[in-house]
Amino acid sequence: METDAKGATGGASAVPAVPLVIGKEQAEKVFGQYVWERRSAVDRREATGLDTVETGPLLAESLAWIEVLRTRSSDEGWSASFGKPEFLIPAEKDQPGYPRSFVTVSRNFAGTDQQRAGAVHYFVQEAPGAEWKATALSWVNERPAVAGKAVVSNEVNRFVLRDKEIAAVGRDAAGAVTLSSTAGEDRKVCGRYAQYMSFTAPDGEPESEHFVPGALTTEVVKAYNVAFDHLELVRKRYAFEVTGTELPVMRLADGKSLVTCSFVRTDHWKGKNATFTYGTRNLGDVAALIGGGDKWWRDTVVRRSVTVTFEVAPQGPADVVGSNALVAPPLSAEGTPK
Repeated sequence: METDAKGATGGASAVPAVPLVIGKEQAEKVFGQYVWERRSAVDRREATGLDTVETGPLLAESLAWIEVLRTRSSDEGWSASFGKPEFLIPAEKDQPGYPRSFVTVSRNFAGTDQQRAGAVHYFVQEAPGAEWKATALSWVNERPAVAGKAVVSNEVNRFVLRDKEIAAVGRDAAGAVTLSSTAGEDRKVCGRYAQYMSFTAPDGEPESEHFVPGALTTEVVKAYNVAFDHLELVRKRYAFEVTGTELPVMRLADGKSLVTCSFVRTDHWKGKNATFTYGTRNLGDVAALIGGGDKWWRDTVVRRSVTVTFEVAPQGPADVVGSNALVAPPLSAEGTPK
C-alpha cells in the first residue's frame, strides 16, 4: 500500500521517535503467527489454535468456514497465505486506551509483484498484556493499474473491489499512520449501510443519497432483489446488523477516510405454500452447514459474515471500495424441513 510519509532525512533534523502501540518487530511476529495458524487450520480442517490469533467476526467466520471445508475438497474462497506485509501502526498518543489496533496490508503469495489488490487485516489488543489477534479482513485495490497491461479481475477471495485504487494512507512525520480526527462520524457509514441493505426482495431501493452508485452499491441491491429468483414461491428478507469492535479509521492522502465495517447478515427465507432446496453449487456452503444439498425446507434462517470497506469523504456520499456482500460466507444455518 502506498503511504504518504513525511519523515525527515536524518542528521540534526531527524524527527524524534514516537512511541507506537506496537513495535514493528513485534507486529511482524504477530502477523507471521497469524498466517501460520490460519494456513495450518486449512491444511488440517481443524480450528484448534485459531482462537489464539483471531477474535470477533473473523474468528466466527473462520470457525464456520472450517465446518464447510470438512465437507469439501477445495478451500477456494478462504485465503490463508499472505506475504509482503506492510505495517500501518498508530502512535500511542492516538490510541491511549484499549482496545488498541494496528493494520497490515499484504498479498496472496502467488503473484505478489503483480497484484493490485491488498488484503487489509485489522489486529486488536483488548487489554494491557493481552494477545494481539486479527478481528477483520477486507480487500481493496491500493495499487494503480499499469498502462498497457490487460485488465485483471476485480474479484478476489469472495470480495469485489472498486477498480480505482484508494489514495495513499497518511503518515505523520515520525512514520506513524494518521488516524481520522472524525472517526466517530466516519463510522456512522456502517449503520447507514446496514439500513440500506436490509429489506425484503424485491423491494430493495438501489439508489441512496448516502452511497456512490455503482457495482458495489446499486448493483448489489439489484442482485439481492432477484437473488436466485423464485420470488413467487419463496419470501426472501435480508437483515444487516453491525458487529464487532470499532476498527481504526485511517486518513488517506486525499483527505478521505478508510472505514471498514463488519456485519452479520441474516437471511430469512420462507416458502409460500412451497418448499425449496440449497443444492450443492452456488449455495453449497449453506447446504454444508444445514445438512446437505438434497434436503427441502419450508423456511430457513442463515447468518452470514459481511465485511465492507468504505472511502468516506468529508462531504457527499461514501464509496464502497471492497465488499464480500455478494458472496458472503455463512456463519450458521437452520430451518424447518419438509
